[in-house]
Amino acid sequence: MLLNFIKLFFITLFTLKFNDKLLDIKNENKIKNICFRLIILIVINTVVLFIKKYADTTISIIFLIMSLALLFSYKIKKNIGYSIMITIISFCISNIIYIISVVLSYIIFRFLYVNDYATMIGILLIYILLYELVYNMKKLKYGISFLKKNEQNEYLGLLILNIATGLVLAVTVFSNIKTNIEVMKSVFIYIIFFSIFMFITIQKSLQLYYKQKLQEREVEEIKEELKNKDKEIKELEKENLKLNKKNHSIAHKQKLLEYELEQMLLNDQIVDGNHIKDKIESLSNEMQNETVSIELTKTNIDKIDSMLKYMQSECVKNKIDFQLQINGNIHHMINKYIEKEDLEILIADLIKNAIIAINHSENNNKSILVRLGIIDGAYSLYVYDSGIEFEIDTLINLGVKPSTTHANDGGTGMGLMNTFDTLKKYKASLVIEEYGKPVEDNFTKVIRIIFDKENIYKVSSYREEEIRERDVKKRIEILE
Repeated sequence: MLLNFIKLFFITLFTLKFNDKLLDIKNENKIKNICFRLIILIVINTVVLFIKKYADTTISIIFLIMSLALLFSYKIKKNIGYSIMITIISFCISNIIYIISVVLSYIIFRFLYVNDYATMIGILLIYILLYELVYNMKKLKYGISFLKKNEQNEYLGLLILNIATGLVLAVTVFSNIKTNIEVMKSVFIYIIFFSIFMFITIQKSLQLYYKQKLQEREVEEIKEELKNKDKEIKELEKENLKLNKKNHSIAHKQKLLEYELEQMLLNDQIVDGNHIKDKIESLSNEMQNETVSIELTKTNIDKIDSMLKYMQSECVKNKIDFQLQINGNIHHMINKYIEKEDLEILIADLIKNAIIAINHSENNNKSILVRLGIIDGAYSLYVYDSGIEFEIDTLINLGVKPSTTHANDGGTGMGLMNTFDTLKKYKASLVIEEYGKPVEDNFTKVIRIIFDKENIYKVSSYREEEIRERDVKKRIEILE
């Protein structure tokens, strides 16, 4: 009974000491604290041996671990679950060192006749020596970082649970063995199976742990990307606000010019043509310069950026507000979904058609918005404009034959034909959506090119009935 108490006392003492080592806790070497810890350990070990004798070995081990964990939790002011995890690790290490000490002492004393007390002294001396070697390892100098940071790590908890299961089984087996020979046989058998079990468990747990860290890193990268996007959006909003203020000022100047003309006409005053012409030119130049000052977002693909810049200049010439939104990595888009040259021509054709549509509209709202990149989960090219609607015949003949009603403005109908050829080449889908007739505060339509490998053509329009009727009549004419 005394030998068991001595063995258990050293194991529990070194378990608590190793708890501090794992978390790099510096102990205050006050006599009061040391005495308090020793008294508590004596009480715990006495209760453990009593439970082991009159109840069950497994229950006694569970009580021991829980008691040490509670004591450690009180010391470090952490939750009990975290303290149990750290205590189990230290308890495992202490018991493994003790098992190795038993094996080494058996090898040393097997040919010598010594009593149980001498054997226990030899085991404890070896145990203390091995423990000090482990305790003073360089890798443990500042504790174990992931144990100090990961109080709620599920994978680490899984690893500890498996270790604890194996340890409880081992201690239970060894506690019921009486002779040294039986101990040795059991030790060697257990070490083999336990080593295999632990190797697999640790390997799998570490794989899960590193996967978790990788996911956490990806989440942090996404958060950082979202943060940058938010910053970019705020800058664009600020730029847009600045532009709106400028447009507001220009609108007042336009109203003033209209008022001056009206007053001159009402009062039969002679209109100074040169004076009025100079004011109009000044106002026009102011509007044009403001449009040019907007810097487009870069795709970092020279040909695409050059084409977008050129199309912006065409919009400036036609006094059209041109906006561009880039979402995602366009390099990935041209490497996987569409070749650079085809995307360049696609952008040019769609924006040119939008400019023509706006120039044939009497709407004061002259705007084009181009969205390029990942939109609604797919790489796409969207072109919005505030121009006139498509001719119904154009929608019906789309992709079948060239069709245009704007030949005088350079329209040939080949732009949409080329677009359809490009769509077939990359199995992309085309969606045309018409919102309504030209208005001052919204776009009239959008052309969506979606690289989804589905090659679908769809028209969604407020003139759906009219388009359907015209399509039916055209088919009847063809049949006749």
